[in-house]
Amino acid sequence: MKILMSGAHLTPALAMIDFIKASHPEHEILFVGRLYSQEKLAQKAVEKEEVEKREVKFIPFSAAKFVNYSLLSTVATFLSFPKTVADARKILVREKIDLFLSFGSYLAVPFALAAKSLGIAVVTHEQTVVMGKANQFIATIADKVAVSYQETAKYLKRKDFVLTGNPVRARIFAKDLAKPSWLPKEAKNILLIMGGNQGSFVINDCIQNNLVALLEDYLIIHQCGRANKIKNSSKQLEKFKENLQKDLQEKYFIKEWIEDEDLFWIYQHAKFAISRSGANSVLELSLAPLPAILIPLPNTYQDEQLANALAMQKINGALILQQEFLNSTTLLDSVAHLEKNYKQMRVSLAKNQFYQDASAKLYQLLVLAHKEKHNL
Repeated sequence: MKILMSGAHLTPALAMIDFIKASHPEHEILFVGRLYSQEKLAQKAVEKEEVEKREVKFIPFSAAKFVNYSLLSTVATFLSFPKTVADARKILVREKIDLFLSFGSYLAVPFALAAKSLGIAVVTHEQTVVMGKANQFIATIADKVAVSYQETAKYLKRKDFVLTGNPVRARIFAKDLAKPSWLPKEAKNILLIMGGNQGSFVINDCIQNNLVALLEDYLIIHQCGRANKIKNSSKQLEKFKENLQKDLQEKYFIKEWIEDEDLFWIYQHAKFAISRSGANSVLELSLAPLPAILIPLPNTYQDEQLANALAMQKINGALILQQEFLNSTTLLDSVAHLEKNYKQMRVSLAKNQFYQDASAKLYQLLVLAHKEKHNL
């Protein structure tokens, strides 16, 4: 079977790639994705390098996004959409794809439509409690629909969905992870800061404003995101770091993106984290188990990130700090709260069973969709 994957939620896609390559190497996997996570800002995405690192063919693709920028841009998007679908059809035919696996996002829509028109099996997976608009549409034409949470059912117009859970990268559970080579021999009291794949200007700036106070107590690993037309957070933070006392400089590590193996080691050795609350970040933090201060990205569809954060806070694994209330006082107060309670929070997370063998369940759904499509 030749499988084409796509989706803005990268980590579950990577988890599925890893699972299929390890357990079912007879299949061939391709990935269609973005070269830029934010094209208007020219911010490079991590998709290409992460996919190609796994020796999977990456096919760059650009698709118009239906957003409320203006009436003119919306009309232009509608007019260009048929060509986008036609381009997707060409890729599916050229690569002789047997099944399309979507992890949502606007980029997956033309491929789902193109696959449907070609008689190619379509499977879509939703990672969050709140199903995004693109996935809601894809779910209406998909052969199989998988969800991570039972609560997602209310966004579906069909009852034949399958609860698989959310695929996670298997190495998060590994016991043989090596300490990142860029960390000192004695790496203690680690505070991990993450702003998601694209980084977060708001979090980066707040951390910079309070860096001296935080470095007094913690070794900080800061994933700040890649540069774009507006801002180069890594360069800004590095410049700020140069003016710190030498002993503080030696406790601050800035990374645009943290590689899998390094990140999983950090998960296992950090005290706690400060993070956005994307579905995959929350799941991995919960599995680690690593308590966190979660700062949901505001204005997401139906407060998706807040819903993710509430699920982790509900089991005493996280403290939610809304971005509108984020300042030096609330940040440092939140850190003090985690410092006092992180051990108890870690125990609470460990007691909850999050892992559902989702990769294996989703794979079985792919096989079933392919068999039913071809009457095998």
